[in-house]
Amino acid sequence: MKKNNYQTLLAIDPGFDRIGYAIGINQNNHLTIKTYGLIQTNKTDDLFVRFQQIKKELIHLIKQYQIDECAIESLFFFKNHKTALIVSEARGVIISCLLDFNVTINQYTPLQIKQALTGYGRADKKAIKKMVNLLTKIEVSKLQDDTVDALAILFTHQQARKLKKFYD
Repeated sequence: MKKNNYQTLLAIDPGFDRIGYAIGINQNNHLTIKTYGLIQTNKTDDLFVRFQQIKKELIHLIKQYQIDECAIESLFFFKNHKTALIVSEARGVIISCLLDFNVTINQYTPLQIKQALTGYGRADKKAIKKMVNLLTKIEVSKLQDDTVDALAILFTHQQARKLKKFYD
């Protein structure tokens, strides 16, 4: 924990076309959203060029916001196996980058995220968007799903941190 009694949290919705991210400050178990957005790669670039771009932009975020902890969605199930493999590789690039900066990594399944936000593990995208909108007052209809998912992951992690502190 930092001397100034707050932690900077990064949440990531992994991908290779678009990586959603959200950054928040946890201070005294209160979460303040600092920024959110996308790392978007060019679909015409070579896959390794795209991985390099993801790494470069992630390093920039880690350094700029002095990230302490990261919450990342774990891969649970994909209908398209080719996409799952590429997302897994991108996730590996992301995790490696976080480890290079000694960022603590926490993983959450889609079911855990839906459960934490809505109370129902099978909630649809509409329910997630509604809860993120209620929690943040951000007009989520103007955001890409990947960014909304990153915000949902950030709130899931914050809730998990509160529960851990309660049980410690």
